Amino acid sequence: MVGVTGSVTVDGFAAGDHLCVGYASREQQLGIVRDLALSALGAAERVICYTNQLSSDEVVEALRAADPRTAAARDTGQLVFRAAEETYLITGAFEPDGMIDGWRAEIGETRAAGYPGLCMISDMSWAAGPVAGVSRLAWYEAQANRVYAGGYVRGVCLYDTTIFPPEWLRECGASHPGTILPGDGVLSVQLRLRHTSEPRGLVVTGESDLATGAAFAAVLDGLSADVPGDGPLHVDVSGLAFADVATVAALARAPEVRVIGASAHLAFVLELVAEGRNGGGR
Repeated sequence: MVGVTGSVTVDGFAAGDHLCVGYASREQQLGIVRDLALSALGAAERVICYTNQLSSDEVVEALRAADPRTAAARDTGQLVFRAAEETYLITGAFEPDGMIDGWRAEIGETRAAGYPGLCMISDMSWAAGPVAGVSRLAWYEAQANRVYAGGYVRGVCLYDTTIFPPEWLRECGASHPGTILPGDGVLSVQLRLRHTSEPRGLVVTGESDLATGAAFAAVLDGLSADVPGDGPLHVDVSGLAFADVATVAALARAPEVRVIGASAHLAFVLELVAEGRNGGGR
C-alpha cells in the first residue's frame, strides 16, 4: 500500500470495490476525500464520510471550491458525515460486528431513498490509538468485503502511513481487494468479488494472492450466508488471472461450491488439492 501526492484518478472505481489508500499528510488526505466524493456525487450516489482527522466543514469547503454545485449535498442528505466516536467507537471500544451491522443499515436507508449507489470514505486513523478491540481490525476489513460484494457500495479506507507501523499496514492492506498504484495516484483494483443470483454464487476477476487473499477468503467463507436462495453455489473464476496456493486451497475446501470457468492449469491444481484432502495421491 502506498500513498499519493494529493489527488487520485477514480476512473474504474466501481460499485463493489473496497480499496485501501495510504496518505502521509493532511493535504493528501483532503485531496483524496475531495476527489472520491466529487466522483460519487457526480454519479448521483450518496456519500458517507467517516471522519476523524478532517472536519466535515473542511471537506465541504474543499468540495465547494472544486464544484459549487456540491454545496447543497449535505443539506439534501446526499453527503453525510459520521464521526468515529458515533460509529467505530460508539461504545468506547471497537466492535466490528456492530459496525458491519451499521453499514448494512446505512445501505438499506440509502436504497430506500432511491440512490443508485453508495460511496463510503472511511478515515481509519482512530485505530492508531489505544482502542479496545482494535486487534480485530484486519478481520473486520476482510469481513467488510462481504458487504461490498453485493455490488451496490464502493468505498475506500484511508490509512495514515505516518502513524501506523508497516506491519499493521500490510495486514490491513491484505484485507482489501485493491490499493493505489505508486506514483500516479490511480486507484488500482487487483481483485473483484461480486455476488451473483443466476447462478447463485460469486464471480471472481483479477489476481488473488498474498496482497488480497484475506479479502477473497472472507467472501468465499460467507457465501452461503450472503447470497439468498437454495441449491449449489457457483464460483466463476474465468476472469481470475492468478491464484496463489492459499486461494486454490480455499476453493478446494469450500463446502457445496462448484468452481466454474477454471483454466486447465487451475482445474488441474484444484484436482490435486482435492485428492490430497481426500487421501488420494499421484
